[in-house]
Amino acid sequence: GAQTAKLQSYVDGADDGELNRWWAQFCESNGQFDKALQYYERAKDQLAIVRVLCFHEKLDRAAEVVNESGDMAASYHLARQFEGKERIKDAVFFYQRAQRFNHAVRLAKQHDMVNELTMLALQAPPRLMVEAAEYFEGRGMPAKAVSLYQKGGNMARALDLCFRCRLFDSLREISDSLSSETDPAMLQKCAEFFLDHGQYEKTVHLFTIAGECTRALDLCIMHNIAISEEMAERMCPPLGSRGAENEETRAALLAKIAKCCKRQGNYHLACKKYTQAGDKVKAMKCLLKSGDTEKIIFFAGVSRTRDIYVLAANYLQNLDWHSDAEIMKNIVGFYTKAKAFEQLSSFYDACAQVEIDEYRDYEKANGALREALAYLTKARVQGKEQKMGVLNQKISHVEAFVGARKMVKTDPQQMVRLCHDLLEQHDVESAIRVGDVYALMVEWYYSQQQMEQAYSLVEKMRARSIILSPYLDHEMVSAIYQRMGMPVAQDPPPPQGQQEEEAVEEEVIDEGDDVDDDE
Repeated sequence: GAQTAKLQSYVDGADDGELNRWWAQFCESNGQFDKALQYYERAKDQLAIVRVLCFHEKLDRAAEVVNESGDMAASYHLARQFEGKERIKDAVFFYQRAQRFNHAVRLAKQHDMVNELTMLALQAPPRLMVEAAEYFEGRGMPAKAVSLYQKGGNMARALDLCFRCRLFDSLREISDSLSSETDPAMLQKCAEFFLDHGQYEKTVHLFTIAGECTRALDLCIMHNIAISEEMAERMCPPLGSRGAENEETRAALLAKIAKCCKRQGNYHLACKKYTQAGDKVKAMKCLLKSGDTEKIIFFAGVSRTRDIYVLAANYLQNLDWHSDAEIMKNIVGFYTKAKAFEQLSSFYDACAQVEIDEYRDYEKANGALREALAYLTKARVQGKEQKMGVLNQKISHVEAFVGARKMVKTDPQQMVRLCHDLLEQHDVESAIRVGDVYALMVEWYYSQQQMEQAYSLVEKMRARSIILSPYLDHEMVSAIYQRMGMPVAQDPPPPQGQQEEEAVEEEVIDEGDDVDDDE
């Protein structure tokens, strides 16, 4: 006894884990179980603690020790004790904690513990997942079985069960995880299934990854399935693959994809696909429909093709080029690169018209008309002589008016004569605004207080149905008419329905723009 006490005192003083365990084993062999537990705890030997507690039927206390420590060996020992005592739910729980899934699954299957088996199978290795799936299939629970077959890697059985039990939702989930690595026959079977049930988007996805690109594309066209960039890439396999055996067949497939994208309003993707198909003109036409000016300018710049330069310049003319120098520079640049001299001439003619109509700047207009004439000289165009004659006549009228304006201070009588000469020309209105000619004279007579002449000219304007407000200041007109003792002239109201006509015209233009040029 004294020796034992001495030995215990030495163990207590040493505070060594191995010694504590050895002393606990000594106490246990002598039936001193409480003391043994005390020293096993000091040694932190959870398995031994649980073993001793189980030996004394203190299973719930042992469960507390396992839950606190998380020791897997102790958990396994306890699970076996619970199984021996037919406490199956507890046994499954502690087998799971010990990660002995095969034992946990075995018990759950034997005792029809459906919820526990589902949870266990999801944590278990693939082999046990499939085992659990077979159990659920045999018990008439196909949805659970499908999920576990899929997760366990047995896709063929998962799909087979979906088809047999018509599990649409499960099939949808599985189809999302299929890839080009999947067995082609399986992909085909899934695609056909979705096709039969009107699930066209799923069918397209599956046909695409199965390499059935033409069928996928035909479905997109038939059922207006939106083509994403990823789908478009998948739909056109590499050169030499099925459906793209040579350059010609691949280009035809790309063009078909592009046309479908264009019809769906995805113009940027259509442009990309037409470009890949080698049809840059159709690619540009798609870009024009997108209205993306920056990309249109860039594409024209890199394409270096006459037709594309012309298309881009034509488009840019519809923008506010007058207030954006960069756009104007690109219009001139693209027409010049395309050697499209007739179009350049027309553009400068349009520039002259804007200077006259919007800014009354006849000097700038004259410069633009001279540019128009210079380019028309270079152009190869039918009726060239006649067109040049028309332009020369315009220049003549504009220069005459510019000259008349300069004479207001130096030789007003000559200015008036020049203006009257211009008004007598039969085609003057195609070159200048006659309202500006009248206004020049009216303003001069008004400044000289010669109201009778000013009044006479305003009346002539009205006789020619010229609206006064764009040309003459209202206060000036009022002063002239009051001096003459006449009621002040008023512009007629705009004709009814004019706005509606403009709206209809816009609609007609839009409709014409939508005509498909691919047919």
